Amino acid sequence: MTTSTDIHAEQISPRLYKSQLDNGLTVITRETPGTGVATVQIWVEAGSVYERSHEAGITHFIEHMIFKGTPSRGPGEVAGAIEAVGGRINAYTSFEHTVYHATLDARHWGAAMEVLADAVLNSLFDPEELEREKPVIHEEIRMRRDRPELHLFQEMMAHAYQVHPYRLPISGTEESVAAISRDDILAYLERHYHPDNFTVVVVGDVRAAQVLEKSRRLFGNLPRREATDERDLPQEPPPTEFRFFQEEQSINQTHLALAFPIPAFKHPDTAALNVLSQILGPGEASRLNERLRHELGLVYQIDTSMFSSRDPGIFRIGAVLDADNSREVIKEAMAEILALQHSPVSDEELDRARRNLEADFVFNLERAEGMARVLGSFELLTGDPREHEYLERLRGVEAEDIMRVAATYFKPPRLTAGILAPEGSDINLEPRELAAMLGQAGTLAKDRHPATAGDSTLPPHTHRFRLDNGITLLIREQRDVPTVAVRAVFPGGLRGETPLTNGAFTFISELLPRGAGDLDFRRLARTVADMAAEIDGFSGRNTFGLKGDFLARFFDQGLIIMRDILLTPAFAPDEAEKVRAELLANLRRQEDSLSSVAFREFNRSLFHGHPYALNTLGSTGTIQSLTADDLRKIYRQHARPNQLVLSVVGDVDADGVKNQVEELFGDWAATAAADQGAAAVVETLLPPEPPVRPEIVNLTRDREQVHIIIGFLGTTITDRDRYALEILDQVLSGQSGRLFTELRDRRSLAYSLSSFSLLGTDTGSFGVYIGTSPEHREEAIKELWAQLYRVLSEPISDIELERARNVLIGNYRLGLQTNGAQAMEMALNETYELGLDFATHYPRRLEATSAEEVLAAARRYLLPERYIMVTIGGE
Repeated sequence: MTTSTDIHAEQISPRLYKSQLDNGLTVITRETPGTGVATVQIWVEAGSVYERSHEAGITHFIEHMIFKGTPSRGPGEVAGAIEAVGGRINAYTSFEHTVYHATLDARHWGAAMEVLADAVLNSLFDPEELEREKPVIHEEIRMRRDRPELHLFQEMMAHAYQVHPYRLPISGTEESVAAISRDDILAYLERHYHPDNFTVVVVGDVRAAQVLEKSRRLFGNLPRREATDERDLPQEPPPTEFRFFQEEQSINQTHLALAFPIPAFKHPDTAALNVLSQILGPGEASRLNERLRHELGLVYQIDTSMFSSRDPGIFRIGAVLDADNSREVIKEAMAEILALQHSPVSDEELDRARRNLEADFVFNLERAEGMARVLGSFELLTGDPREHEYLERLRGVEAEDIMRVAATYFKPPRLTAGILAPEGSDINLEPRELAAMLGQAGTLAKDRHPATAGDSTLPPHTHRFRLDNGITLLIREQRDVPTVAVRAVFPGGLRGETPLTNGAFTFISELLPRGAGDLDFRRLARTVADMAAEIDGFSGRNTFGLKGDFLARFFDQGLIIMRDILLTPAFAPDEAEKVRAELLANLRRQEDSLSSVAFREFNRSLFHGHPYALNTLGSTGTIQSLTADDLRKIYRQHARPNQLVLSVVGDVDADGVKNQVEELFGDWAATAAADQGAAAVVETLLPPEPPVRPEIVNLTRDREQVHIIIGFLGTTITDRDRYALEILDQVLSGQSGRLFTELRDRRSLAYSLSSFSLLGTDTGSFGVYIGTSPEHREEAIKELWAQLYRVLSEPISDIELERARNVLIGNYRLGLQTNGAQAMEMALNETYELGLDFATHYPRRLEATSAEEVLAAARRYLLPERYIMVTIGGE
């Protein structure tokens, strides 16, 4: 424990320090020397469960208002102070705590703590700002109702809990938020925002003693408050009979949720339930995916999750399906769940689950933000920021523990089930029928058994090799964390498609890791899961390929599997049919996201005649018609060694990796047939011309929001104008950007809005987006144009220029914290011929871009007489 004169930080494990000030405030610091990045987080034990009846949504409202100004910083200047030094700042509210956080260059961690402390302790809560922010929160509430997954989760909580405040939405309701006054906020702060409810968490290239001293200076004079009964919440009685609800909405697919009550996070059974969840839901090799998705084809997606917090939570199974399959999905899912009570899981399943859960922790620690989130969560939930005891419990879970917790918590009378279906589905599942289905599932369950990469100009520790067959191999030795990332990148993706093949590369990327050589999909998925690894295909606008992430000790085995997938992919017809159904489901689901539809229509109109005009998810006709043989031919035409960039980043030896790759890939040669297709991949495509006149696309949907895009043709990845347009994008974007300040803070027109600068190989786009209420449609369009004309009429200020540069550089560096991000960045920079030293050149080119160049670029691309505008939503 520290006092006002003792600033010694107490080390509780290597490089982890925890101390407490006299007033009760807790300070946790994790030192990560040499990373150059830091995260500062202030955790407040104030959440929606502590709200009184007339305060619904006030915690979340306060989180919004914290950034609206203090005596020393005006509205927008709190976020602006962090973004000005290239950092990211944000906040979030949960049921039991609120977190204010900033991530940035480690040199500025002290300034970040000062800014966050000022916001948390000194916010003005100006009455006019309060009224301006209410419509913004109303838009957020409407947005959540428009998203099927979020709406179903809230309805599930409302039915699973009858007494506990977990049943209430964190954001409150439009009516409750509208009634909140400044006096209500000040009274709430008086009860909850005091030092013994504060935990300061700092992770990064910092020193614990300095963090503690800074915390003492900023928070040490706050008086300790007397303990209250605010945390004495009503306890939820165990359900005595199952609960069921169903609802129809204007959506395209059915969403199902099944939930059982489980104990609080601190309960000893939580570890076993986590392992059980891993066996049951996540990943291709999980029981629910193998049975319901791959074997029976009843669902497009299925997963499990645990809401486990300070009070008893719920174990949840979620699925996306066709309405006609609802009854069969409930019965089969319940059979898989109940089967865990009757027979032990195999050692193979148990090892895979424990290993993957442990890997989740390891990979999460690659980012400062993730590490801080783990420390803060464990501190508030258990009183100890260290996760080692929990990890030991995970490692100690045995098969009998799985059977025991399954029998204890998965009892049909305790089930809450909910269905959200498209209008006119008429599922009409009655309680009596559901009870009979649960009985059938129990009978089935008793019979179920468990499925048995050197150049002297390259960055440090980075190596580039060109193999005899044309493969470009990039390797970066990164020994800090025992993980390895591999990325195999080919030219292709959307740019390699035509209207007749639109969706082929998305199809290929999903089918590619579903079998290779002698391994069918299930065996391959289990092999990968046994290594706690991930191997996935990907397809973007200009490239496609394969990515793998491994614990370092499994890298050799993982590289062999990736070789087999790349050289001898199965393209099995039965797996192609499963993927086809899922891709068609994705296309239907796209229709439920109005913002996605808006951008799809915008791209179709803007890039007319260029592949970028095609839907990134593909076209229904193409997805329906492509055969496995068609996909194999397209793949072989594009996936050739002389087109491959293979990047490896992590805990490896470069010479050793080079020898492995030469041995594994050296015999792979491009075929003559594939060579004939080379021109289709590498040819230069002519960019589209800007529209000759404004084009307006209006689409009507019965939703509570209208989504608006106004945009123009932009520039390319390699063009110098990209830097000016990226700076302009940042001037308009962000919490201290012009759009946020003018349209959200001052006019309360929206919760979600942004600008965008999309860079392609032949062309790009630039524009602005807003989601608002239908009654604000015309005002929003007018204000968007006002901001566009402003950037066309005068240079941006020096302060805006510096902030934008810092944000871009900061975001770029923060985005490269993981081995996977670095591996992909290296491969793409090589593919686009940007150079492996692009990370060095990028900041310099931004620094060299002036306000006058930004103005000139705006005038070249933002042509008021040649734009596309798309609006969708609202009656």
